[in-house]
Amino acid sequence: MNIYSISQETYILFITICGGILIGFMYDLYRIFRGLFNPKKIATMIQDLIFWVFIFIVAFYVLVFSNEGAVRYYNFLGFIIGASFYRISLSASVIQGMLFLLGSVKNFILDICRLIKYPFSVTLCLITGPYNCCKKQLKPLYYKAKRMGSLPKNIIKDTGKTIGIYFRKK
Repeated sequence: MNIYSISQETYILFITICGGILIGFMYDLYRIFRGLFNPKKIATMIQDLIFWVFIFIVAFYVLVFSNEGAVRYYNFLGFIIGASFYRISLSASVIQGMLFLLGSVKNFILDICRLIKYPFSVTLCLITGPYNCCKKQLKPLYYKAKRMGSLPKNIIKDTGKTIGIYFRKK
């Protein structure tokens, strides 16, 4: 059993408060992640498990780093004070900043994709533009030629019908 001085106990409390702030920050990251992807029930349960494993690792590391893994009531108090302080004072600003950062990254990636895609769309327009223009101009001629091409077939068919009608009436 280790006996710590008041300064050591204060240091341990301060470190656990910092750990609580870190846990609050991790919770905000988790909230942003869940808000962006809107997972289903099974995925939510798996994400919750992963989140709590990370929280356990952070708390364990803070306890081992600060006071060699000894658990005391003020360690929990430090975590609660740190997480509450973060939630009250920093959480809204951090979430707003992270959403702005994610939106900026998303817009940057979309701009890069548009920039890469632009030469291909211009090339496609240069190729399809004359084709579409010619198609529009030649469409009426195409249908007239199609009708004219089917004209002999229609004449033969109609002539056969007419001859059949005359021979049956006799």
